[in-house]
Amino acid sequence: MTKQGSLFLLLALAGTLAPDTVRASSAKIHEVLSGPAGYIDLHNTGATTLDIGGWSVQACTGGAAPVELATMPAGSELPAGDHFLITGQAFGGAVQHLVVEAIVGDGELLLDRRGAKVDSVGWAPSSPCRENQAATFCPGLAQARDAASRDTDNNKADFGCVRPVA
Repeated sequence: MTKQGSLFLLLALAGTLAPDTVRASSAKIHEVLSGPAGYIDLHNTGATTLDIGGWSVQACTGGAAPVELATMPAGSELPAGDHFLITGQAFGGAVQHLVVEAIVGDGELLLDRRGAKVDSVGWAPSSPCRENQAATFCPGLAQARDAASRDTDNNKADFGCVRPVA
């Protein structure tokens, strides 16, 4: 291969995203309700199943750094177009994939198994979990994206107040 051909191949490969990076972008925090009966609904907007084993959700609780809320068990998968529900212990709904004590904080952060940010939402202006402007605070209601989980990286534009699922 010529020196020029090698340079072209190197540049072409440099612009190719790693498979986990491409797939991770299709996972979204779709809906959140705080509290012991709360939940976090993750949505796979992509066309392939995601292996989310080892991924984690961290809660922004007013401290300097987010705190660990949940880690998805090894073997956890999120099929294309499907949802994965993390719930508080007092959640009354039938579908639950992972149960934690309570959904806490003023925002949530989804991280892949390498600790890289996949998505986040924050509803306090000072929350380190927020993307651009904070989502509207919804006392007694959940914050949710539209049905397609549209993500513009601006929580105020992406999330609205909705009735909780349970």
